[in-house]
Amino acid sequence: MLPISWVFRTLRLAVIKVKVYTILGVKKIIGQGELEVSISQGSTVQTVLFWMTKTYGDELSSHLFEPGTVNLLPHIRLMVNGRSVRFLNGMETVLHDGDEVLLLPPVAGG
Repeated sequence: MLPISWVFRTLRLAVIKVKVYTILGVKKIIGQGELEVSISQGSTVQTVLFWMTKTYGDELSSHLFEPGTVNLLPHIRLMVNGRSVRFLNGMETVLHDGDEVLLLPPVAGG
């Protein structure tokens, strides 16, 4: 399979790189707490999450989305560059080269 960055360069699409950070169950599913994603310019937070679920499968999807929908589970927190997407443009927040996305599943403790 060809690297996505090669496909974008060949088709002359602008490519940006964003970092995704996560913890706990999501980190366990993807096998790391930090990953760099190459996506086309103009991509959104939703694009990154869909790419992640396509790459890491149904187990990740069930941790992020309501069953059978593309609606984010209410307890999942998303931040871009330290700001909650709720105060930006939600899942439609456009990402830029070098942005950092923080994906936080619920944390419990005592």
